[in-house]
Amino acid sequence: MSNYDPVNDPQTYVQEKQDTIIEVVKYGSDNYVRALCLAALIKYGEDPDIDRLKKEIAHLDEMQEELG
Repeated sequence: MSNYDPVNDPQTYVQEKQDTIIEVVKYGSDNYVRALCLAALIKYGEDPDIDRLKKEIAHLDEMQEELG
């Protein structure tokens, strides 16, 4: 358990919860929540996380095109 305050230390929160946040962006059903998670990753995530997320989004776009 961490001893940080996610409100005052969002960078630590995003870094510790990045996998969960990415899952919400990829599979979440609420576009507003997905956008908030994406914004958090862009602002507070590390560069490799942003690159990973871009690849995941591109993959999802390809899958969506295949489905029709």
